[in-house]
Amino acid sequence: MTQFRYQAVNRSGKTVRGQIEAADPAAARADLRRSDLYPVRIQPARQGRRRSGSMQRLGVRVRVQDLAVFCRQFAALVRAGVPAGRSLAILAAQTENRTLKGALEEVEGEVRRGNSLQTAFGGHSRVFPPLVVHMVGAGELSGQLDVMLDRLALFYERERATRQKIVSALTYPLVVLVVAVGVSLFLLVSVVPTFAQTFAQQGVALPLPTRITLGLSHFLIQQWYLVLGLTAGAAASWWAIGRTPQGRRWQSRLALALPVFGKLNRKNAVARFARTFATLVRASVSILDALELTKKVIGNALFEDALTDVQKDLRSGEVLGAALGRHGDLLPPLVTQMIAVGEETGTLDELLDKLADFYDADVQEMSARLSTLLEPVMILFLAVVVGLIILSVYLPMFQMMNFVG
Repeated sequence: MTQFRYQAVNRSGKTVRGQIEAADPAAARADLRRSDLYPVRIQPARQGRRRSGSMQRLGVRVRVQDLAVFCRQFAALVRAGVPAGRSLAILAAQTENRTLKGALEEVEGEVRRGNSLQTAFGGHSRVFPPLVVHMVGAGELSGQLDVMLDRLALFYERERATRQKIVSALTYPLVVLVVAVGVSLFLLVSVVPTFAQTFAQQGVALPLPTRITLGLSHFLIQQWYLVLGLTAGAAASWWAIGRTPQGRRWQSRLALALPVFGKLNRKNAVARFARTFATLVRASVSILDALELTKKVIGNALFEDALTDVQKDLRSGEVLGAALGRHGDLLPPLVTQMIAVGEETGTLDELLDKLADFYDADVQEMSARLSTLLEPVMILFLAVVVGLIILSVYLPMFQMMNFVG
């Protein structure tokens, strides 16, 4: 018998952690289900403690791009008949990402010692998301590991493509905003003080815009540490708020309520929900476990709360379509209706994939439109900000010229 550490979800939807003694992970999983617990992660207790320190030293999660490449290459090696342990050793040797490299070396060692792939991957939650762990486990049990890995690769490739579209659409406006702030600070700190001395020597009565600009320049020069402190404090407060459940909900609500961008965030969350849920359903993961894993991928606390409520409704005997339909403020009617149809016809994974493709395309199109609309707006913003500063400086000079004339 072996001691296993587990993370599971009880009937009320709460996460439960603990240890259980069993012959192997499959037996531990069966014992947990008999106790009305739905396992999310199971790993040997001693190995979990040993690895936790090494993973903390290795660093943060790998990028989506790295996961996509890893899954695609792993699938190719498995399909070619290379044993899993040997495949992991080959991938670890050629991986440039140090975090992923270290994790694969440890996983390969555990597989050679006789541990299952799901157990080995599950001990590295800082590197491999729960979606990867469960899909690998499903492929290992069904004998379709290469198929599951290909689906994972496709999932992460599409996720990366959507992210790149959004980032590309927002890069130019952000660059213009940074340039506007940088130019404004340069003018206020380096140029405006020179004119301030000239105006003071001439004794010219300054108009209101000029007095405001000179006051702002003086504040930035004399109280710069206060500006930096307030900026750092605001960033730290935002981070600290996001670490609390109520704070995450508030930030998620704000992200969905933003003008224009709120709609984009909502569609992106729906697309991620549909894509993740479809991938898990196609891998024969139970609906409750699929919802639990999907919550961890969406990245929005309001959607997580909604899926938790859906899990409770399903345990009470409700059907999936009706349970999701109660959250029309987050999920559009198109989503809930197609899921209901897929549930009735047995084509849930196919319809979820179609939903994901539709919303992914919608997100990309909306991102492109936003980029096109924001470019002239940000250029105008830069011109207005710099123009106001320059105009406020030249107004007294115009007055002096009129006086002399």
